[in-house]
Formats: sequence, C-alpha cells, structure tokens
Amino acid sequence: MSICINYEQVIAGAVSLQGRPFEKRLCPDQYVGTLHQLLEQATFPCRLTTDQRPTGAALILILESPHIDEYVDEPGPAKGFTGEMIRQHLSAAIDLAGRQAFGLVLMNAIQHQCSLGSNTAVYRDRVFRAVWAQGGKEVFQARLAGTVKPGDLVMNCCTKGNDFEIHPPLRSLVEAAIREVMPDIETIKRMHPAAWRDPAWRGKAWRYQSTAIAQAD
Repeated sequence: MSICINYEQVIAGAVSLQGRPFEKRLCPDQYVGTLHQLLEQATFPCRLTTDQRPTGAALILILESPHIDEYVDEPGPAKGFTGEMIRQHLSAAIDLAGRQAFGLVLMNAIQHQCSLGSNTAVYRDRVFRAVWAQGGKEVFQARLAGTVKPGDLVMNCCTKGNDFEIHPPLRSLVEAAIREVMPDIETIKRMHPAAWRDPAWRGKAWRYQSTAIAQAD
C-alpha cells in the first residue's frame, strides 16, 4: 500500500513559517560504493539508487533527515561534513574486519528537509515528529524493507534530537520502527557521524529503550 504524505500541509500544521520558502525536494536513499573504495577518500565513488546497488551485502547507514549540504546540486544524503566523517571514521566506529567488500547505502529516516534549512535546533525536531506521526514512519518502514537484503547490516546513526528530555529521542523512534518491520535484525547503534569529529564518540554505542520510556544515555 502506497502512503502519500502532504508534506507542505504537515509543515503548516507543525510550525509557523509566515510564507518563508523551504526545500520541497526529497533526498533519495543512495548506494555510494563499497567500503574499500570509499574509506578515507575525499568523496564517495558513486551515487546510485538503491535499486542499482550491486549484488552482495551492504551496510545500511540510517540518518534522521537531510540538512543543507544535501541539497547542493542534486539532492543526496551525507553530501557535506557528515559524509566526510563517515568516510574518514567509519572504520573507527565499527569493526569492519572481513567487511571491506560490503557496499554502503545511505538512508534518511525522513527524506524531507526537516530542518527547513535553518539551525537544527529551530524546526527539525518538531517537523520530524510531525511527519513521522503522519505517515513518515510507515514510509520509512516500507523503504527499509524494500532495501535490506540477506546479509546486510543496519546501522542506526540518527540523532537523539534536541527535545529528548520531554519526548522519546528521534533515534529511538527510528529504532522502534526498524524492530517492528524487521524484528530479527540486531542493529548497530552509533552516534550521528557529525559527532565523530571527537574520537571519544566514534565507537560509542547508545542504548535503546522503549519509546514509551526512552531517555537519553
């Protein structure tokens, strides 16, 4: 069953923009090469649709939503600093022994720009939660189920958000959705790659709790 989200309507109900324009394009999920091709490189070697990914296992790295750099030229996930951190420090974030031939698929839980191009503290969390509650969760689950193949690893690197003290962290909402649709998958949980600039955060796992009681770790 296809789910259609009226993104502009959801935005209007979540925040007051008073006519301020915002990015309306979707940021597609993309296959960006094999790990041995992209680690420690200046750019990703390719950007293909997930349908075009080669045969073989892949690491599915999930972020929460695209921001600003992702809309430079054609939209694509992790095009700026986040992508740089992934290429430079993924091998420090998780054990890649025996996995150098894995492909890397980048996926945003919500493909719309929840930040609306502003500082992420302004709109992102409210817009993410609104879209998630009005079909975004189901759209993500359908995309994930259509992307993951046998042998793939799923890595949840979503941010916890800025309002995690009063709402379940964004990353916990995403984790719960993954578990609903793929209960047999044990995800790898790491901090958002933007935090990997600090070596202490690169291999740090976060602990999932039910979204009904989830708190920040």
